[in-house]
Amino acid sequence: MEQRALLVFADSAHTDCKRRGWSGTFRILLETQVLGFGELAGFHVHLFTSHGSRHMVPPSYQVHHQEGASFGQRLEHAIACLAGIGYEEIVIVGSDCPDLEQSDISNAFELLERHRVVLGPDHRGGCYLIGFHSRDLSQFKGIRWQRNTDFLQILERFGKQAVCKLPVKIDLDSLGDVWLLARSRSQWSVVAKLLKKLLLNRRSFAPRTEKIYPIENQREHWQLPPPVIQTP
Repeated sequence: MEQRALLVFADSAHTDCKRRGWSGTFRILLETQVLGFGELAGFHVHLFTSHGSRHMVPPSYQVHHQEGASFGQRLEHAIACLAGIGYEEIVIVGSDCPDLEQSDISNAFELLERHRVVLGPDHRGGCYLIGFHSRDLSQFKGIRWQRNTDFLQILERFGKQAVCKLPVKIDLDSLGDVWLLARSRSQWSVVAKLLKKLLLNRRSFAPRTEKIYPIENQREHWQLPPPVIQTP
């Protein structure tokens, strides 16, 4: 247990909704699953968050403040911090992948016994989960994060033989992603559909604030299966 750490890199759901320009109603998609990670045995949970974002943090979590001017600097600082403490296996997750489950975390640590890296690719080309050994910390220096190329960048650095790929999941960065979730096979699709209906029924909602492209144009051919077509 002392050798394994789960790094939760996230702000509060309230802060994340505000940054995205979303109604607070969407918080359910950004906070529910992360709150249960502290119940799992076999690793310590470290939450790296911005100053003041400590709402609803389970008591088992060890809370740290993110340090750095950019996302990449803050993430690299968090990784270096845990490696410096002495953790040998680290799994990184955020809070914007509703389908991330406790079993994904446990499975990632088990896979690290046989692989150098475990990656959970999202539908845009980024990663909803990254698992690695602290001895490979230098391999993550200079990664250009948040460009939807995280998965391929890490794959190129370590090589396909060293990487174990988990199933693709939808990561929520925009309303378009929520609409995609609503049309997927996800267990959260019902919630996403309800949120979409509530939002569209509000008089204050202006669709022109974000162009929602067809679902087919948001899906890389190697990442997600075809969307579910609902029949009347």
